[in-house]
Amino acid sequence: MTENGMVYLDDVVLITAVVRRGLGDGVVEAAVGAGAQGGTVSYGSGVGYRERLGVLGLAVDVERELVYVLVRRAEEKSVFAAMAAAEGLDRPGRGLLFTTPVERFAAFGSDVQPSSPEQEP
Repeated sequence: MTENGMVYLDDVVLITAVVRRGLGDGVVEAAVGAGAQGGTVSYGSGVGYRERLGVLGLAVDVERELVYVLVRRAEEKSVFAAMAAAEGLDRPGRGLLFTTPVERFAAFGSDVQPSSPEQEP
């Protein structure tokens, strides 16, 4: 539904990718190529069993990029598959993907259009 310039949706899924530093932009490009309107990349660090290297097995922080892409449920599978194929995520240690259902989405002046006029804010 659109009200006062706000777009409200309830058929949205958040796809999150956690990838090695430098791979985030390629994952976003793949998502956009598959129909997503864009994505957000943020930076973080993580520790896993593969990073337990160095003196006395001390953990070494590894920088990661977190990619967030919001898509309609109808586009979820194609965008997810494109993101999974991007930047070699099909190889060990390159990253991971997961989806999270979004109960409600609202944005002012969004290019996203409601799928049906019956949706309520």
